Amino acid sequence: MDVEDYFSYHFLEGITLTKDGILTKGKQQLYIPPKELGVLLVLLEAAGTVVLKDNIIEKVWRTVVVSDESLTRCIYSLRCIFSKFGYERCIETVYRKGYRFSAQVYKTKINSSESYNNSIAVFPFHSPDSSVDVLAINQELVQSIAEKEADGLYTYPLAATDYCIDEESINSFLARFNPDYYVTGRVEKKEELNTLYIEIIDTKNNHLVACLHLKPDEFTTISPFIINVIASRKTIVSSEKESSRRKLNEKDKILLTALSAGKNSLYRFTTESIEKAINIFNETKGNSDIQSLNIECCCLLAECYISLAFHGKYEFEDAIHKASECIDNVSKSHIFDGQMLGIMGLITGLSGNSIVSQLFFHQAQINTLDLATLYYYMALVQFYNGNIGDAQFFIEDSLKLEPCRNKIVIIKKCLEMHQYQNENIRYIQSHTASETSHRSELIKSMRKLIARQKLINHNDQYLVS
Repeated sequence: MDVEDYFSYHFLEGITLTKDGILTKGKQQLYIPPKELGVLLVLLEAAGTVVLKDNIIEKVWRTVVVSDESLTRCIYSLRCIFSKFGYERCIETVYRKGYRFSAQVYKTKINSSESYNNSIAVFPFHSPDSSVDVLAINQELVQSIAEKEADGLYTYPLAATDYCIDEESINSFLARFNPDYYVTGRVEKKEELNTLYIEIIDTKNNHLVACLHLKPDEFTTISPFIINVIASRKTIVSSEKESSRRKLNEKDKILLTALSAGKNSLYRFTTESIEKAINIFNETKGNSDIQSLNIECCCLLAECYISLAFHGKYEFEDAIHKASECIDNVSKSHIFDGQMLGIMGLITGLSGNSIVSQLFFHQAQINTLDLATLYYYMALVQFYNGNIGDAQFFIEDSLKLEPCRNKIVIIKKCLEMHQYQNENIRYIQSHTASETSHRSELIKSMRKLIARQKLINHNDQYLVS
């Protein structure tokens, strides 16, 4: 019998059979000899129905003449193997007809390495709250991704992953099947509301690719998010390959080096370094005829002006106006660029258009290649609008992806300072005094911003009443 290139069968209780004849449950593995494996595959392909003895012999032994006794020995051997995993009666004898595999089984198959561009395993989500049906969430997610197979993304069925509930079983699955990515998730309590936190992890290096917090009414966005994150990763790889093939001229190399230097200055997040970054981005944009580089410079310039406002060097109204001017020339023709969507979400969020901002951020999550910066923008909007808890929420997500990016670390520090403000003002003063001068000034500026927002909110309530 021909064994397909790639396949696996999954039984209840976490038992898995792979093409090499290895039956696995956790750390326990049993080898099925070739003839027994051939018989088993015939039965599995017709699981739940009776297969005549003659048909089994013809498919397994083909032109070799054998008696029923050879088949009987194979069946006995298979029953002994399955009994070691608690499956004593999975193969039934139908008197004077043949045999039937009666246990529940699921087959996953990839016929060739070119059938799918990527594969993903969704492991069972965890929840401390028994009222949350995480199994239903898993089922809906797997089904939704499976419907996108035309996009080149293959997902393993729940039958294959349902028993991967701890580190040992997950590592065993990864070692056996080696998916390109895997997804984990857990339900968390946040202000009496259940939220779902998911992570997408690259199996090759075990790196966190993306993470996402969702409210119950947003759960339907999980599968588009996962699919587009993986599609974005493919785009990055393709771009890197294309760049390696294309020889850059000296001018392009200088411009890209300058862009990198500008980013590093912005990431240092002092007023001096941000002002230096503005000069670099303006000069780079003026000397470049590379469209993608010009778009990136415009977005980074917009971020620079807003960053200076958080430092107290600009009024926010002026900074937002300058940021809008930076992207006005390119936003109309590149509205679906992920970086552009993110900066527009930041600008509209700081302008008080929260609904529009959420729409931009939601679309940016699907299109952006830099989720760490996107979550950072979302944190800034929440902070500006006085939602400190949500701001901390997003800044933590950003740090998980870029733990060493200085601007994110500094904003996190500022949020921590504010968290203790009402509890212990001396603690804040001593911590502020111990900070470097630029960070101390930033903390003071952001505390003033919070106070101003509270006053604005109070006045709004007074006007309404």
